[in-house]
Amino acid sequence: MIDAHRPPSSRVAHRRQGGGNVQAAGSVYGIRQKILAGHLPKENCRMTWYGPGTGGVCVACERPIAADDVEVECDLPTGGTIRLHRGCYDIWVAEWPTCDVG
Repeated sequence: MIDAHRPPSSRVAHRRQGGGNVQAAGSVYGIRQKILAGHLPKENCRMTWYGPGTGGVCVACERPIAADDVEVECDLPTGGTIRLHRGCYDIWVAEWPTCDVG
């Protein structure tokens, strides 16, 4: 049953902001640029957790991860932890293996 008073999922809402596919394409471009610039890592997570947003800032899009968003916490094998929106995480995971840094 759909609750008309409940906002759409964060993943859908995040991608719908600013014009649907245009926003998604902009997110891919922005995340790819951060990977190429070395601001996002090029490595698989050692451990990954999914849960409700904690209010922190997504390292990929630099927007807050609200409580109704899905937050992905990624422990990196080289140390450190990054936090991303689920949609941003999906883009990052798909893009980093295709990025040649150099």
